[in-house]
Amino acid sequence: MLYQFIHIDPQDSRTLQDQIKSDIAKAIFAGFVPKQTSIMSSRRLAEKLKVSRNTILRVYEQLAEEGVLVPIERKGYYVNPQLELGSPAANQDRSFLASSSGLDWFNYLNAEHSCTDIVVKDLNDYPYLFVNGIVDEDLFPVSEWRKCSIQSLNKSNHRSWTSDDHDYEDLIEQIRTRVLPKRGIFVSKDNIAITLGCQNSLYYLSKLLITKQSTVAIENPGYPEALHQFQARRANVLPIEVDQQGLVIDERLADCHVVYTTPSNQFPTTVRMSPERRHALITQAEQHDFLIIEDDFEHDVSFIENSCPPLRCEYHSERIIYISSFTSSIAPGLRIGFIVAAEPLIAQIKSLQVRTHSLPPKSNCQTLALFLSLGYYDVLAQKLLKRYRDKWLTMEKAMNYYFPQSGVVASLAGTAFWIEYKQGFDAERFERLAEEQGILINNGAKYYCCDHKNNSFRLSFQSIRTENIREGIKQLARIAKQILPNERLEECESPPLNGQQIRALLTNQTLLTKDCFNIPYRITLQADGKLIGISERPNDVDEGYWWVKNDKFVYQWRKWQFSDVRYITIVYEHGEIKRFDEEGYFIGEAKFNR
Repeated sequence: MLYQFIHIDPQDSRTLQDQIKSDIAKAIFAGFVPKQTSIMSSRRLAEKLKVSRNTILRVYEQLAEEGVLVPIERKGYYVNPQLELGSPAANQDRSFLASSSGLDWFNYLNAEHSCTDIVVKDLNDYPYLFVNGIVDEDLFPVSEWRKCSIQSLNKSNHRSWTSDDHDYEDLIEQIRTRVLPKRGIFVSKDNIAITLGCQNSLYYLSKLLITKQSTVAIENPGYPEALHQFQARRANVLPIEVDQQGLVIDERLADCHVVYTTPSNQFPTTVRMSPERRHALITQAEQHDFLIIEDDFEHDVSFIENSCPPLRCEYHSERIIYISSFTSSIAPGLRIGFIVAAEPLIAQIKSLQVRTHSLPPKSNCQTLALFLSLGYYDVLAQKLLKRYRDKWLTMEKAMNYYFPQSGVVASLAGTAFWIEYKQGFDAERFERLAEEQGILINNGAKYYCCDHKNNSFRLSFQSIRTENIREGIKQLARIAKQILPNERLEECESPPLNGQQIRALLTNQTLLTKDCFNIPYRITLQADGKLIGISERPNDVDEGYWWVKNDKFVYQWRKWQFSDVRYITIVYEHGEIKRFDEEGYFIGEAKFNR
């Protein structure tokens, strides 16, 4: 009976009507529904499935419109006799053959391409998502994208993506005139190729530019997928460390053929390559005749510093191959990126796309072209920046409140915080314990190709809700103390100060300390109880009040640290003021500004 082939899943994202229609069509094309007799009446099927009869009628009507069913007056619906259907016995035989295979495929796969660490997780089980590669779903412009999709289907547009040509002129023109000029890049249409995202771009560049005789310099830590693409070509990979000024530029690059870098927002540490390093990189490229692949990752996400121009903007050199994508700004599932390079290289990339049948879906490209041309992308970029700024500020407050000694890399851009925690910290265990508490983070070790550091981790805030950030960081700080406890109050050589001593020591004094980024700031404690805080970070000033209660130093900022009232125990030891939180854990030291 037909109802036996229909399974309704309440957790399925599809509508009830779509689920029923899909299962009926599947049963018909598999050959389980005979052509000679009418299918079950809408009334009986509705009763069996306990759904509305109108739902079944609409399903039958849609299947008839699509040519799967044929309505015969006073007899009901029949399977279209012109359909070529499968045989149930044949389907069962194929199923048996597929399940009877006993090959050990690890004997056939190349070891470097086997992926054993990828585990699919139901993200709904994790309220605190601090992992990379997931965007804020609430910001996806569903209505605007739908309008562009509908418009791409009209008669004047559909021919651009239903044909078999390789014309991406509409999208290339939008990228050339609306996207690249904002990055200071001005090129012709023959300098742009559309790809399936940055990983796909790296595949083409590796295929065309790199052999097993090539030496490729990459950032360490860096983008794992870039490493995989270069290793697949059997290249000699040269890891180069990253510091506060970005990729280290020295004589090691002299023998390179290609240098891969993310200068505007280094992945994963978020630092920016300094002007001096940029100039040195271009100078060496000219002197030693190597190419530069510039991955312009999250270039437009900056909260306090000015945006950072790409190398391709600053230096008009054909040696710089520029890649970017719309993955992090629109949606990972869109899978559309682009390469900007010299015309001969672009021509080879387009030829390779045709030969490997790896051209991007033209329907998506046409929709994106409309999305760009109608200004929706510009509006989305502004919304993203505002949302990310709010999240970044919340992250910064939470890290200063719960993780003041965490060692966050001092970068003020991007959608993540890179933390190089204290030596001896086990980030792998930290990641595992956090997951048990519903918190997903990225262990920093995965981004190193050598000299792995197990004390670093990355906290992305793209997808986590702003209201969940503070609690998530609070729980992470608690877990970190389990792995490597902070100094405790009882471990101090000197006793804590009482209220009278605190007033005498701190009144009308200016203290020098640092925030979670290790950026210095000054705190002036006036006799009238007013606090003034000035950070060396641009435009970062706050005010508040301080007082003494029950031998505790008490303070409240207007903006910093969520404006909470905090009770701090003070210890004055070896010329330093040590601060301990309500639980007796060390949270930082300060010195007098003298």
